[in-house]
Amino acid sequence: METFLFLVTYITNLAGFYIIKSNRRIGKEKKSVYDVLNAYLENGLKIILHKIPEVKTVSCGLWVKQGSSYESDEFNGLSHLAEHLLMNAEDVINEQYKYLIAEITDNGVMYNAATTKEYTCFHFTGLANTLETCICALAHIAMKNRNFENENFENEKKVVLQEATGFYSSFQQIKERTSQALWGNMGTGKIIMGNMNNIREATPEQIKGLVRRAYVPENTSIVVIGNIEYMHVLELIEREFSCWEDVKKETEEEAVDSTPGIYINKGSGVSTVLSIGFRSPGYDDQRRLPTEMMVRILGGGGFQSRIVKEIRTKRGLAYTVGGFASFYRKRGTLGFTVVCDKQKSIEAAKAMSKVLAETRINGFLEEEIIREKKVMETNMLLSVDNMTEHLRYIGKCGAMDINFYIENEIRAIKKISKADVDRAARQLLVENNMGFAAIGADDAEKLVDAVEI
Repeated sequence: METFLFLVTYITNLAGFYIIKSNRRIGKEKKSVYDVLNAYLENGLKIILHKIPEVKTVSCGLWVKQGSSYESDEFNGLSHLAEHLLMNAEDVINEQYKYLIAEITDNGVMYNAATTKEYTCFHFTGLANTLETCICALAHIAMKNRNFENENFENEKKVVLQEATGFYSSFQQIKERTSQALWGNMGTGKIIMGNMNNIREATPEQIKGLVRRAYVPENTSIVVIGNIEYMHVLELIEREFSCWEDVKKETEEEAVDSTPGIYINKGSGVSTVLSIGFRSPGYDDQRRLPTEMMVRILGGGGFQSRIVKEIRTKRGLAYTVGGFASFYRKRGTLGFTVVCDKQKSIEAAKAMSKVLAETRINGFLEEEIIREKKVMETNMLLSVDNMTEHLRYIGKCGAMDINFYIENEIRAIKKISKADVDRAARQLLVENNMGFAAIGADDAEKLVDAVEI
């Protein structure tokens, strides 16, 4: 029997919930194998539920639209500090939350949190019988963890500062510096880790103010995935979150620089990391997947990628070569990076520029497109097999107000054509769309001159 995809769109009020969209796939046994439900509480909290039959674990998480792209210079870094403080049971004056985290830990639940440019998330993954406790803990993070132990507050600042010191003293900051070069020190270009002096001088009142403004229902999504029963989970969420006051979130239009630029840090040591970056479309743009495929073919990191062949295999200029693409709600950043000896940095920049220029003119090979389709499809299916990764993917999309269905994503991957990827190269790999970042550069002027496509 064939398998059919039914998409039902409707609005109804069900026990205090506004159910917006249900996606159900029915197989030969009339059994749901892929099931997604979007709903809202009356206070504006968005709920995303994904039923995955036969798995034995559940994952749940909270996504708040608060990250570095929404920070002013004065508050850059405080979203990340708030994430640490709200998650750590030792930092807050909340005995019930301390008990919940102890119970969660005793029952083997894995939990973590993260801050990005556009959202902060908190998530738990454990056995099915821990779901109620985890949802209750998320409610405390969202609504109740507002007061902090003074000594622990200062200690957590030290922890975040140590994390920031490690970040700013390493080459891992190159992706963030590429975004900063492309978009400026604002909006998408704002560094997630933030300004260390802001963190050092942060007060509890500042964190409370940030949480009060950003952690409101209409700015938040809760996601639950696993072998779940919808009404049971909806009732749990309503019980814990319906008392959350419906407060309007004041938002400002995100600003960015009008044209890309350059970031250079001379640094110290014998190595240089350099990145040639380009502005790219946002996540929901139809050019996203062809752009991602282009980045993978050029700098995916494997021995088949063009830049790896040119810089590592053919010339022996570097061991670490790669590419990356980051897509946000309205815009994105893509880049190609290499870590090499300072004495070889200009040669490496020229070699990378050469590959990009030739690709823009000549496009890609059909066999490259076919190969990367398979790789992208494999990676997408692997992300579904990992409960926490799949939760984070759905949550990220929910924070961008995008409905994520893996079947739609895979179908879109399969439809990518050579013409689509060639077009992405012609439109994006151009100098007026290009930025450049380098750390550990001795002769910055010569290095910049070497980047010409």
